Amino acid sequence: MTFLFTCPHCQSQTEVEDEFSGRTGDCVVCGREITMPVFAGARRQGSRPTNRKRSAIWFVAAGLALLLIGAGLIAAIQVGSRTAKKIRTGRQRLSSIKNMEKIATALNAYATDHGVYPAPYTTDGTGRKLHSWRVTILPYLDEDALFSQIDKGVPWNEGENQQLSWQIPAVYRHPESSGWGAGTVYHLVTGAGTLFPSTGPMGPRQVTDGAAKTILLAEGQMNSMTESWMEPYDLDVASIGGLINAPSGNGLGGATEGGVCVATVDGRGYFLPDTTPPLTVQALISPAGGEPLPDDVLDEWASTER
Repeated sequence: MTFLFTCPHCQSQTEVEDEFSGRTGDCVVCGREITMPVFAGARRQGSRPTNRKRSAIWFVAAGLALLLIGAGLIAAIQVGSRTAKKIRTGRQRLSSIKNMEKIATALNAYATDHGVYPAPYTTDGTGRKLHSWRVTILPYLDEDALFSQIDKGVPWNEGENQQLSWQIPAVYRHPESSGWGAGTVYHLVTGAGTLFPSTGPMGPRQVTDGAAKTILLAEGQMNSMTESWMEPYDLDVASIGGLINAPSGNGLGGATEGGVCVATVDGRGYFLPDTTPPLTVQALISPAGGEPLPDDVLDEWASTER
C-alpha cells in the first residue's frame, strides 16, 4: 500500500510505500531531511525503530526510487522516466534559487552600506565599461581575496583580469553549467522603469511597490550567458516584453526548464513558470509602477522554505 506524503520544505508530493512509515531520509527534490509520518494501517516490521540514523534512502515523487549514494555518485532506480525528469528539474531549480538568494543578500548588504544598489557596471574616465556589478559585490560574498587580485582600472578581459575570470565564484555558476565555462546567466534587469535605470541605480527604500513584489535578480537565456561573470552585461527590459522563454531567445528564462528563477528585493527566491502573464512579469520588474498586484502574488511560485 502507498500513502501520499508532502515534503514540509519544498511541498513536493511523494507516494511512499507503507514499509517506510515513520522512517527518516532525504527528500530527493530539495535534499533536506524528512521523517515520514506513521501512516494509519501501515504494516510494521517487528520492533524496528522509526527514528533511525539518517540513511541513504530518498523518497521520490510519482513513485518510490532508491538512490544509492557512494563516492559522490548517486545511482537512481526509478519508476518511469517522468520521475527522473521531475527529480532533476526540481533539484536544478532549487539549486539555482539558492544561488540567487545568496547573490540578492550580497546586493542588499551593499545597498545597506551605500544607500543604493551597485551600478550595473563600472567605467573609466572615458566612459568605457570595465567590470560588472558581480565584481563590485565580491567582498559581500566573502570573496575578498579574489576581489583584491582584480585590476579594477582596466577592463574585465584585459591583462591578468582575463585569467582571473576563470576563478568564477560558485554562486555565479548555474547548475546546468557547472564544471565548464566562466560565464553566468544571473543578471540584473536594467532600463527605464527598473531598479537600474540609465540615471543610476535605485535603493531598497525607493521601492514603493513592495520589496516582496519587485524582482532584483533574474536568470537569462543560456544564449545570454556572459563570456565571463566579470563581463558588464545584463538584461535590457525593452527586450523582455513581459515574456518568459520568449521565442526570440532574448530576456527572461531559458536557463531553468519551464520558466525562470528570480530573487526579489526582500532576498527571497521564486520560480516563475513560463505561463506567467506578461503584465504580471512587467509589474514585478517595476519597483515603483503602482501596479495592483496582490500581496501573495508570488506565494504560489515559492520554491524554498520560508
